[in-house]
Order: sequence, then structure tokens, then C-alpha cells
Amino acid sequence: MILITILICAGLAYFFAVFLKNKKVGYGLSFTFIALFIISLVLLISNEYGHFGMEKVTNEKTYQIQSVQKGSNLLLEKKLGTSGKESVYVYRTPETAKAKKPQTTKVDVNVKNVVKTGNYSAATLTKKTTRWEYKNGFYSFLFGISDNNKEFVKQTNTFKVGNDWLVLTTTQASQLQKKMKSKTFKAQMKQEGQTYVKAAVAKAMQANPTMTSAEQKKVIQQAQKEFKAEAQAKLIQEIKNQK
Repeated sequence: MILITILICAGLAYFFAVFLKNKKVGYGLSFTFIALFIISLVLLISNEYGHFGMEKVTNEKTYQIQSVQKGSNLLLEKKLGTSGKESVYVYRTPETAKAKKPQTTKVDVNVKNVVKTGNYSAATLTKKTTRWEYKNGFYSFLFGISDNNKEFVKQTNTFKVGNDWLVLTTTQASQLQKKMKSKTFKAQMKQEGQTYVKAAVAKAMQANPTMTSAEQKKVIQQAQKEFKAEAQAKLIQEIKNQK
């Protein structure tokens, strides 16, 4: 509407200044529409560059997320560009679990990604998005032709994942997968695992010499679980320490 007003004011100002025989009245009306033309132009510029008639509106939505790799709890960070200063996080949701490509966070300087690890019952992503929106229908009617309603301002993506999740870059995840598939590494883990379990069983037997076979089995299972967690944590730390 504001653009139409500007065109009408310009046209009427010209018409009254040129075609009205009574020049005194013509110039008076012409100056009035010139003033309205200038006011409308200022309002349009104020809306375009200063968001006049608009306000920042923040919406928040939480999604449940899944790992991009089946059978593992893994949140991937993908570095962008040669400097690696910018990055996006790669994930899936239950709705996009079977999609060909996983989802990623928005690539924008005004997008902030935060990852929190803790005792969370489910892995979630909370998107907090701020946009410029018109204060009411009047401003929307006046400036709506500018097509700047819901203009993006900023976004904060907060990932909350359990302690059993791994947060790695795509490069680190590739290195981890390659290492764990190595025959040498598998043989080393098997040998060290057996030694770890034997030591755990011996310690338990020393504390309780009358331990039954069922109790020994529980000790073995717990030791295997602990060794796997410790070995994985050590390997991940080694990969993260690599430059």
C-alpha cells in the first residue's frame, strides 16, 4: 500500500502543479502531496532498514532426535570451509529416520549451536528462532508489499544428549570407525579385554572366595562392559587430541 501511496502522491503533485489553472491552489495542493510523498518515502525506508512497524518475535520448538548412524548414539559436527570456523550439526528425527539425507542445522552467521551432555531421558533439539514480524494488521497492510514479514534475525540450536552419546566431528567419526575396524586394534582390544576381565574376577574372588558361578558371570559381564566403555573413551580422546 505504501508504494501505491507514493506513486499516487507523485502523480497528483505533478498533476496539480502543471494542469490546474489556478496556480495558487495548484501549487498548494502540489506541495501538500509532495509532503505526503516524502513522508511515505521516509516510512518505507524506515521499514526497510529500521523495521518500522515491526517487532522481534521469538518462537521455540523442541524435536526428538536420532543418531545419523544406526546402532550408535552419535551427534556429528561437520566443519565448513578451509578454516573450519563455521560448522553445522548433522542429525535425524523419527520422521526423517528413513530419508536419504540427514538433517543439518542452518548455515548462517546468526545461528548459534550449543551441545549439552547430561542425564537426559531422550535426545532433543530445541530451536529458538527470532524473526521480524508486523505489529498488527495495519502495518502489514501498509508495508506488506515489501515482502519482509518474518525476516530471519537469529537462531539458537540447543542439543541435549545423554552421557552415552558421542559428539564428534565427521573427520573424527571416520577415524574412529577406521580404527575400530582395524584387525590390529581388534586383536589388541581382545587381549587387553581378557586381561582386564581376569583381573576383575580375581579381585572379586579375593573379596568373596565362595562366589558362585552365577555371581562370577555377573562380574565378567560387568567387567566387559566397563572395559569397552573405558577403551572407547580412551580411543576417542586420542582421536580428539590429534591435530
